[in-house]
Amino acid sequence: MINRTTPIVSDLVLLGGGHANIQVLKMLAMHPIGGLRITLISDQTHSPYSGMLPGYLAGYYGYEDCHFDLRRLCEELGQRFIKAKIIGIDPERKKIQLENRPEIRYDCASINVGIAPRRIENLAPASAAKLIPLKPISQFIAHWDRLIADLKAYQGPEPLPLAVVGAGAAGVEIAIILKMLIDQNDWNAEVTLIHRHDFLVSPQDTRAQKQLSNTLAAAGIRVLPNTEVLQLQENGLRLKDAQGRIQTQEVYRALIATQAAAPPWFERSGLPVDPDGFVKVSEKLLAEHQDALFAAGDCIHFTPSPLKKAGVYAVRQGRILEHNIRAFFTRQGAMKPFRPKKAVLSLITVGNRKAIAHQDSASVLRWLPPSLLWRVKDSIDRRFMRRFQAHTFAVKPAHFNPVMPRPQFTLVPEDWQDNTCGGCGSKLAASTLTQSLNQLTIPQDDSVLLGVKDGEDCALTRFSEQSLCLQSLDQFRAFLSDPFVFGQIAAQHALSDIYAMGGTAKTAQVGLTLGPATERMHREDIFQLMSGVLDRLTPSGVALVGGHTGEGAELAIAISVQGEVGPQQVLRKQLTRAGNRLILTKPIGTGVIFAANMLAQANGKWVDAALFSMLQSNKLALEAIRPFDIAGCTDITGFGLLGHAFEMIGKNAIGVKIDYQAIPLFDGARDLFAKGYSASLAERNYQSLRSVLSSDLNPANFPALFDPQTSGGLLFSVPFEQAQDCLQALHRNHVVNACVIGEVIDRNAMIVV
Repeated sequence: MINRTTPIVSDLVLLGGGHANIQVLKMLAMHPIGGLRITLISDQTHSPYSGMLPGYLAGYYGYEDCHFDLRRLCEELGQRFIKAKIIGIDPERKKIQLENRPEIRYDCASINVGIAPRRIENLAPASAAKLIPLKPISQFIAHWDRLIADLKAYQGPEPLPLAVVGAGAAGVEIAIILKMLIDQNDWNAEVTLIHRHDFLVSPQDTRAQKQLSNTLAAAGIRVLPNTEVLQLQENGLRLKDAQGRIQTQEVYRALIATQAAAPPWFERSGLPVDPDGFVKVSEKLLAEHQDALFAAGDCIHFTPSPLKKAGVYAVRQGRILEHNIRAFFTRQGAMKPFRPKKAVLSLITVGNRKAIAHQDSASVLRWLPPSLLWRVKDSIDRRFMRRFQAHTFAVKPAHFNPVMPRPQFTLVPEDWQDNTCGGCGSKLAASTLTQSLNQLTIPQDDSVLLGVKDGEDCALTRFSEQSLCLQSLDQFRAFLSDPFVFGQIAAQHALSDIYAMGGTAKTAQVGLTLGPATERMHREDIFQLMSGVLDRLTPSGVALVGGHTGEGAELAIAISVQGEVGPQQVLRKQLTRAGNRLILTKPIGTGVIFAANMLAQANGKWVDAALFSMLQSNKLALEAIRPFDIAGCTDITGFGLLGHAFEMIGKNAIGVKIDYQAIPLFDGARDLFAKGYSASLAERNYQSLRSVLSSDLNPANFPALFDPQTSGGLLFSVPFEQAQDCLQALHRNHVVNACVIGEVIDRNAMIVV
């Protein structure tokens, strides 16, 4: 995450990780506008490049070769990435509605989201599992993997009937590649291509049609032209041919590559749409009747001259889109019109590293042999991907400067006055704080007599007279760019200390330090951060009772939690019983993953998995282990696994033996350790323990032991005879990664094997 010194003045929000928006992101980052914050929102961390999908399915490319890692790309370019599902937009209020999280405000937005095939009408309820839509591609890949696994496992005597519905370029490619894999692996299956027209791909290019027809015939693919799919039933597809005859085609799976459909939230949001639901845009790629909302790619209806749903248009719209967005913010120069070419060249993959050129007008490429055309296509696709993929280092670089180029134009006014005071002079204005808090819905709690909105100097709470009071405080810098998720994790992390001592969290106070920005931007950031905090506090029954705000060099958060615990329920750190088994409830590796992520070297899927774990409450683990005879309990945070284990040993005549191979690691952690990545605290964790460790017990040999964790799991011990039942209880309570990693021994030592 890149720290900013320039104050934030305006927000550009990119909705979707399509080809056009990715180009806007890259070009604006390389030639930045001072004071402009860019946020990319996508429900997928990896955005597929559709041009390489056929090659991926055929096995010519790996997953990373043909996907844009949006999280890594944003990290490398110093921009915000928010993983969330978009469910609507309010152009009047300039708010983007997201699933299960607060709205995001924008000054200017660009829509470049995915589409889906138009659904088959009259779908029988029991037959939905047979459908495999081609779009969105991310979901299609998961369905494809399951289909391939089914084909490998099938041992029946009759061939499995597979159907591809739709004979555009995508449908033809999928049918050919599927049949190629079936033949290469001797799977017992057959493929039928069904389409409504009497031509393949397009009516103009008769040469390509003939080549594709010959390819389909040679592959043994049955083709049903002029055939309409009326219904998908339990036993197959109900079809109507050109003569009006009705028949049923038996099918195991139907891959749907029909005409595209727009996301339903376009129309629900009141956007200007055509009869098919696509956003109507002008030649400048502005949504009709809007001056701050752009759109591009397959999701638009280009009003000057309707376009085919082809990825090449999104690629070509990228530069125009970036120019016009830049003109919107800088007010320098006029916006440019998008002038689409009348004929679009398409290179269609036909298996065996061959391709066929399809274009409605003459092209020299049409006369090249299929194997050479494949090499041309492969070169074009790989070159495009290289432009928009984060650079990968074989080992951790000795020096890495993530600072982006200096902006040539800035939105920051000349009379901007930075808040450079210290002490209480660094506080945010009272009006900024009040307006942000008024947007939040803060639940009432009977134990809170005076709380966050009462304006008193202290919160006033009432706890039970039968309970002991617990208090904890945690504070750290931001380590990811999404303020809502950062608030969620900070709250979960702070609550964990209470759970580690067997308590129930009751109230919390929050301190925020925000980077330089306008009051409007500060209000938005407070709202996003505190919405994330409340998202974790409220379900846990924790009341927000107060806090503090200030301005500083970078975003940081501090959370103080107060709780209660019954005298007989207190869990302590110190281990007391030799022979007990040590159980860890979460994997290790958040430190190294986010250290690499700061250098844009962590795969987005690794980060997603780590975030998912960090958002899991240790309250679930506490609830599961309460019935067991727990001796020693703590949560694994900044000192790392070995540091916290050392605290559990204390000065008693007792120690721990840890099985290093049994420690669960997050995906990617092992690879990053091998490349030399580590969190800055890892070495200090080692140095603080060095005097009591054997010489071979060091970060080079055992890096996971010293990796600092944020919102890590619980570490505790149970008697040997209870260990299995305890694990089963944890797993039943959705603590799925809990496992035994060692045992308590009868001498004061730390042994790692």
